[in-house]
Amino acid sequence: MLFSKSFITVSTLFIAAVRAGYNGTDGHKHHHQKWNGTKSVTESESVETHVKFVTVVVSKAVATTCVTTGTEGGGSYSYSETGSGSVSTVPTSSLSGSGIVSYSVSKSESGGGSSSVPTTSPSVSVSSSKTYTWGNSSTISTSTSESKSYSVTYSGTSSSKATGSVSSSTGSSSSLSTSSGSSSSGYSYSQSSSSLSSSSPAQASLPPAARRLCHHLLSARRSPRVLKRVAAFHLPYPAAQANPSSSKSSSSSQTSLSSSTVSKTISSSSQTSSSISSSISSSTSKSSSSSSTTSSSSSSVSTTSSKSSSSSSSSSSKSSSSSVSSTSSTSSTSSSSKTSSTSSSTTSSTSSKSSTSSTSNKTSSSSSTSSATPSPTACSGYWMEGITHQGIAPFNAAPGTYQVFRNVKDFGAKGDGVTDDTVAINNAISSGNRCAPGSCGSSTTTPAVVYFPNGTYLVSNPGIIDYYYTQIIGNPIAGCIPTIKAAPAFTTRWLIDGDQYQAGGALGYGATNVFWRQIRNFIIDLTSIPGSVSVAAIHWPTAQATSLQNIVFKMSTATGNQHQGIFIEQGSGGFMTDLVFNGGFQGMFIANQQFTMRNLTFNNVATAIFQGFDWSWTYKGISINNCQIGIDMTSVSGGNQSVGAIVVIDSDITNTPIGVSTVHTLTNNAPDTGGSLILENVRLTKVTTAVQGAGSSVLLAGSAASTTIAAWGQGHKYGATGPVNFQGPFTPTARVPSLLSGTNYYSRSKPQYENLPVSAFLSVRSAGATGNGKTDDSAAIQAVLTKAVSTGQVVYFDSGDYLVTTTIYFPPGIRVVGEAYAVILSSGSFFASKTAPKPVVQVGKPGDVGTIEWSDMIVSSQGAQAGAILIEWNLASSGTPAGMWDVHTRVGGFAGSNLQLAECPVTNATVITNANVPAQCEAAFLSMHVTSSATGLYMENVWLWVADHDVEDPALTQITIYAGRGLLIESVEGNNWLYGTAVEHHSLYQYSLANTGDLFMGFIQTETAYYQPNPDATVPFPTNAAYSDPTFVAGQSGWGLHVAQSHNVTIYGQGLYSFFSNNNVHCSDQGNGETCQGKIFSVDTYSAASIAVYGYSTVGTTNMITLGGTDIAPYAENFDGFVDTIAIFREY
Repeated sequence: MLFSKSFITVSTLFIAAVRAGYNGTDGHKHHHQKWNGTKSVTESESVETHVKFVTVVVSKAVATTCVTTGTEGGGSYSYSETGSGSVSTVPTSSLSGSGIVSYSVSKSESGGGSSSVPTTSPSVSVSSSKTYTWGNSSTISTSTSESKSYSVTYSGTSSSKATGSVSSSTGSSSSLSTSSGSSSSGYSYSQSSSSLSSSSPAQASLPPAARRLCHHLLSARRSPRVLKRVAAFHLPYPAAQANPSSSKSSSSSQTSLSSSTVSKTISSSSQTSSSISSSISSSTSKSSSSSSTTSSSSSSVSTTSSKSSSSSSSSSSKSSSSSVSSTSSTSSTSSSSKTSSTSSSTTSSTSSKSSTSSTSNKTSSSSSTSSATPSPTACSGYWMEGITHQGIAPFNAAPGTYQVFRNVKDFGAKGDGVTDDTVAINNAISSGNRCAPGSCGSSTTTPAVVYFPNGTYLVSNPGIIDYYYTQIIGNPIAGCIPTIKAAPAFTTRWLIDGDQYQAGGALGYGATNVFWRQIRNFIIDLTSIPGSVSVAAIHWPTAQATSLQNIVFKMSTATGNQHQGIFIEQGSGGFMTDLVFNGGFQGMFIANQQFTMRNLTFNNVATAIFQGFDWSWTYKGISINNCQIGIDMTSVSGGNQSVGAIVVIDSDITNTPIGVSTVHTLTNNAPDTGGSLILENVRLTKVTTAVQGAGSSVLLAGSAASTTIAAWGQGHKYGATGPVNFQGPFTPTARVPSLLSGTNYYSRSKPQYENLPVSAFLSVRSAGATGNGKTDDSAAIQAVLTKAVSTGQVVYFDSGDYLVTTTIYFPPGIRVVGEAYAVILSSGSFFASKTAPKPVVQVGKPGDVGTIEWSDMIVSSQGAQAGAILIEWNLASSGTPAGMWDVHTRVGGFAGSNLQLAECPVTNATVITNANVPAQCEAAFLSMHVTSSATGLYMENVWLWVADHDVEDPALTQITIYAGRGLLIESVEGNNWLYGTAVEHHSLYQYSLANTGDLFMGFIQTETAYYQPNPDATVPFPTNAAYSDPTFVAGQSGWGLHVAQSHNVTIYGQGLYSFFSNNNVHCSDQGNGETCQGKIFSVDTYSAASIAVYGYSTVGTTNMITLGGTDIAPYAENFDGFVDTIAIFREY
């Protein structure tokens, strides 16, 4: 929960951001490696390749030798690999008219690897070439093509900063042959590579794969093991499409599909570490841009004629777009003529690959449906629509009759585009005496999934009223994504209202208290409303654990129209991804404390983003096309800028006269650091003014052609000392190649498994778990997880609270998805000892290798659980990272936790010591631990929360819960990504980075425990060296972020907040000296050599940075109104 000291005065067209005093009732606002030695291991490896209608399973024994010598300053590396095995294929005789589709692959690399795998004809040929050059930059060139009746064309180049000087070349060959039906044949494989050498004064920058391999071998952290890798080649499978009237062209080439192959489904019969779905469409002569990542999949084959699409396939699910191709993480610089759309699960190619397209005047056909229009039967095949719905709300007043899953058609909605479905939709949302705006502040006892099948849903006044703890989900299958269409006479301010204003002007829910909600997979169409009407598609004043995903907004293109895609005037978010805005006055009107937003595309919008106010904000992978202004951050209130800081990375602005508009000045800026801005790796095409200043001055010129902003910023900068007031270019961050996809940081959207049948899911309730919050479900859950790994199925946690009394082990290869944030709830003596802590959910064991996918769940504790480590992540993932999306921890404050107001009231009137601390409120040892063996973890929209108030209490009264530690990352190898994470109210720290490295973070947000410093950080959880705990002085509050003995940590957006001292809010009042906490961010001198922090804001903290034990950044030097802001902290 965020405590906000701001409120917003709103009109239909503009915003005045005003910092104001507290007016809540519960304490909340409206709120260097050293390479040496030689190791040899022998590995067994299973390789799966899914190509069209054939599944080829290759088993090979691999002997691997890694030889490294030297120290930090230089070294050499050599690698060799040989093996042999057998091949078997899945029968395809049942596929009408298809027969066996064969393929060949050949690759050559400098600094990479290669393979050649021919099979029987008729064949689909695939060729690929790749070049790596390491020096001050790495250049990656890739081209792929497929011929015959399946065609893919893909090419691109990009560069990214690296260190050292490394070059290498490899060559390899392999062959296999197959025949129709189930068969096996001989297989041989060999590969070798030349040595890599470096004499850089810094660490040798080996290729990521080489560096990872050597690291594992030399550290001896992995014994011989079985690896599973997969490779998939997919043809286009588009999801939500862009505005067909857009004049932009896709960065990908297009494909035309004309075939009559019968739609079939094939599932891999082999056990794999990650088995995901894909859809393949047959075509004849055109080509489609595709970036493929390693995965195993079951393939749904569909065909049509004369359609076009583009796609990006990945390990988790099908990603497709007929749009600007900076989808999830692919690097792309494209021409000025593009269209755009999102996919139901947008994913990037594997780390350190790139796809920067330079095609021009290529158009991509697009519409509000997919290129291949599925039949009604295909649309109704989405697993969520067909699975047995038996989720429960065990702590609801009527758990036996309460309905969690609601299909709007079951409530009378027609979805025919003619019938007014407003009443039916709102009935689906509100039925069951749910937590309604204006009558309920918050509750976890009335969860709901409101599902929209394929169709067009006509909506009139008052629009759709969203409720608390609601997931509104559309069918994500390409061509089946539902449309919510405003009726021509619609006059309400918002079509979907996430927080309805009540009589008297107050929001129905406090915006900083709106948690645990989603909207995803929709086309929202405002085009029937006259352009003169001020209307927004979504009103979204929300807080943590909320998300918008995979939505296309269609708005008026009339000159001077007043349509908006998203309107936010309050709150403390939050995360958004995979959104497309076509037309309109403003794509987004934003006024909120902080957000992470990724993969947003704006086409033909007057102003893509209007930033009304923020404390700090992170945009990644933004594509702005044919707009007048890209980002407008000129909002001023009372002579002071309302925007604190904005960070924009890995983005594209095309054919837009003004990229960013600001009023920040080097002298007499008001407030001192208001309007701080960071631009890094932002590509411009036909942008006259990159950054416009006050009075239409040009702070950074653009280009009539194409150019890239490597790094530019404004605000205050710190190294070992500071501040330096700057406005202009700076040296960009030295990016770690293994964290990249091309020149962009890797990213990956939440899988939705839209192509898997219902039979691919295992329900935990069907398998015997109760989810009733009372019965021990440990054995039933573990049995389901074990079975799912052997069958390749997805584990489905029906809505419920699943009590566990022992550790639940997630083995490599598992995929887990929850309904309505299903809860795993620890209980009992097993988790009671703070001297012998135990994991509640253990993701992999030390030494385990593979991948998992985990989404839409919560891990919590019940009662005193002082030894509970809620999530322990040991898994090492190579290739496609393992991921967790919308997975949260929640400690106390909810029904069923036994940690509510009755048990754990605030104790600010009593001096708390170890002798009298309420033991019944010691609720967790550590929320999440990424251990030393873990690597390759992707986290997106993850909130680790210790409750500061009782969610079920009508007054949202404050409570005091003790949880020792927040997020501890000790991953030795690193290669981890955190997008949109927040950690709040733990005792010792919120984030701790210890002996780790190669880490991307953005945005991160914290709050210090409200009760501190009574007691201080070490009560009731003393420091423990086994968990790399920081040291403290008596009376000190917990760290927001503590970094020790770590390297290559880059943080794009950081907000560390301390609102209270002993539950008293006035320490954070503006002008009171920021006295809630003395220091909040610590970094040792070792880590400081390679850490970079951008867009950093604090609240209530006297000293913003403690470097090597010395406070170097007092708040008074960085005043930004209610918050204090630093644009850059780094020593290099």
